[in-house]
Amino acid sequence: MNKVLLNQLVYFKRVNIPKYIEANIQSIALKHLELPDMGKLRDRMEGQLYYSRLRDDIFSEYAFENLIGLRKFDWDKRTKKNYNRKKYVFENKTLNLVLFAGDSLPKFSADHVSNCIFVHVNTDSRVLVSGLATKSMIDEMTVKQDSKIIEFADFKGLLEYNSMEELIMKME
Repeated sequence: MNKVLLNQLVYFKRVNIPKYIEANIQSIALKHLELPDMGKLRDRMEGQLYYSRLRDDIFSEYAFENLIGLRKFDWDKRTKKNYNRKKYVFENKTLNLVLFAGDSLPKFSADHVSNCIFVHVNTDSRVLVSGLATKSMIDEMTVKQDSKIIEFADFKGLLEYNSMEELIMKME
């Protein structure tokens, strides 16, 4: 894990993902790839990469939604192969999840993100969910870094929330 991130783990909420979630993701991946089991992959690297991306994406959504008590996780939308995560909309306020993994820090385009929450997915089924970065915070970062592509590295100043209601109140 990145040193910058390691020093800021205290600013994240840790969500452990139940084992059955990974089993559901495997069956969704097999369905998307039209395979009876992972052993039937023609290209192991490509199949594993697809599975890893799908796993990280679902883990991030599941962890965030679970953390704020949004609702029961919608598995039906994830069985569609062409599913693309949309922005969350709460009371006409939009929110993006910015996913990152491994040793990298989150990078994103300021033009495509309003309020956001950063989600780091570990290989051991643990997910770290950050506080809220508001649109004005992101705009400040754009000016500081003099770029529309932002590499976010300081999680200390993000806004804490403990419920969906609290999150909505803090969004712009």
